[in-house]
Amino acid sequence: MKKIVSVMLLLFLMGCASDEVRRDRFFLQGNNALQNGELNDAVDFYTKALTIDPKFARAYNNRGVAYIEDDHPYEAIQDYNQAIALDEDYYDAIFNRAFAYEQIGKYDDALADLNQVKQQYPDSAYVYFYQGLLETHMRSYDAAKESFKMAIGMNPSNEEAKVNLATLYYFQDSLSMAMDQLKEIVKNNPTQSSALNTLSQVYLAAGDYQNALITINQALKIEPSEPYFLNNRGQVYLEMQSYDLALKDINRSILLDPKNSWAYRNKGLYFLAQKQYDDAIRLFEKALAGNEFLDEIYVPFGQAMLMSGKPDMACELWQQGVKNHEKSAQSLLEQHCN
Repeated sequence: MKKIVSVMLLLFLMGCASDEVRRDRFFLQGNNALQNGELNDAVDFYTKALTIDPKFARAYNNRGVAYIEDDHPYEAIQDYNQAIALDEDYYDAIFNRAFAYEQIGKYDDALADLNQVKQQYPDSAYVYFYQGLLETHMRSYDAAKESFKMAIGMNPSNEEAKVNLATLYYFQDSLSMAMDQLKEIVKNNPTQSSALNTLSQVYLAAGDYQNALITINQALKIEPSEPYFLNNRGQVYLEMQSYDLALKDINRSILLDPKNSWAYRNKGLYFLAQKQYDDAIRLFEKALAGNEFLDEIYVPFGQAMLMSGKPDMACELWQQGVKNHEKSAQSLLEQHCN
């Protein structure tokens, strides 16, 4: 009898070990698929691992990553919730959930998750950098500047944090301060394409179209197929009234990245300049539907609505423009709206 019991116990333990081996094999296959960009396969492998072990927190987290990479943020959030429910100290999942919340525009929830991570990792420069990005999306520019300064203090070589800090000065119309910081970055690293791209935007805001074009061309020489750089050169051409060149760059930007909301905004500006107001409205709506941080869109959107005979909608858009600190929104409200 003892021998039979021993054999049964041995078989049970072997079965458990086999399940764990199969679970881990599916998990590793999922990791390989995720690394290779095979997102559907990754989800399938992680699901198989979870079928064997429904309490496998890492599989929920990694499947969430596959979902977010495949542009399914809501499914990702559900998986991160499961991972965190199984392990409340799973800070990778908490951080990943913050990113997913950002993707759907729930910035307060993203910031709340990030604050949990920051309590555990108070000396992480990247946490402060990401906090600055979230605060920028929330248009809390002063708070974002402090976050980027903290990130730079912890990691003085973080050029992206410095570029983002300069961008905030640009957003707040401190053009000379933004320009000085960006020139310093480029002086230390002439191939810092993000700094060149942003410096071009600062020149453009200052009305210096020649230097704006020279600088964005320098950025594109480093990264010829960067869709945001192409779109920004398109914006420079728009301001120079070189409309054919502008449309060519903007269309190429959209072809390279169909989710680039800034490019749809700029294409809307193109149609507005051509007095094709219905097309402009359609493009502005498409830009806003992308749920991406956008600047200076409500003013031209309202202008297109006004020229289409929809003054009430124009006034609503300009009111939103005032909230977003867009230039000339307040004067347009006072001029056209009661």
